[in-house]
Amino acid sequence: LIEKEWISFGHKFQLRIGHGDDNHSDADRSPVFLQFIDSVWQVTQQFPNAFEFNDYFLITIIDHLYSCRFGTFLFNTEKERVTEQVKQKTVSLWSYTNSTLDMYRNPLYYAQQQVLIPIASMRHIKLWRGLYCRWNPSMRPQEPVYQRT
Repeated sequence: LIEKEWISFGHKFQLRIGHGDDNHSDADRSPVFLQFIDSVWQVTQQFPNAFEFNDYFLITIIDHLYSCRFGTFLFNTEKERVTEQVKQKTVSLWSYTNSTLDMYRNPLYYAQQQVLIPIASMRHIKLWRGLYCRWNPSMRPQEPVYQRT
């Protein structure tokens, strides 16, 4: 979904995230992809058995959106990525995650063929502590849900 709808269809990651741009007040910057990932996480909280991936997978995507360790989110368009030879010069985030799938599997996953209709009421929206509070020792859980290897 991310590869097709965001990357291939030309979400301007470089402009929106600000890779390589020192102008932090740039009007083109926007956390819309981060908001999308947060929305996905919100849905996983309402339907914990419906997704094959866990929250660590989503956190990994966000971390590497900003890390530039992988070429997946570099540049604004597929044309720019081809011109800059991103596939030849970098590794894809998906190659990395596919090589360590067990870390990202949801143990509660149960395959079903039903339409999910999430509740969008504010009282059902949660703070994603695993992402937003992970660096604050007084707010993070005492025992991690997953262990990084």
